[in-house]
Amino acid sequence: MAVTAGALIPEGTRVRIRRGKLPLDPAAIGRYGTVVDSSEYRPHCYGVALDGEREVRIFAADEVEVVDAPALPPDREAARQRRALP
Repeated sequence: MAVTAGALIPEGTRVRIRRGKLPLDPAAIGRYGTVVDSSEYRPHCYGVALDGEREVRIFAADEVEVVDAPALPPDREAARQRRALP
């Protein structure tokens, strides 16, 4: 069984919480945090540590907006620039 979802947000990425399809705590909207739990087996949700909080909250994929992604290592960035095989 293949997982067919959007791009997975890597751990360490800075995100902003926005309103999604599901009900959400209104106090969390607009806050910033860091993705600390991201798995290809659960691409529909992310564990985010909001700034100023110790606990990790779970947010749906449509509730997080990437603000600052960590840089890829040089070898992965070079591989990303190469053409894909036909």
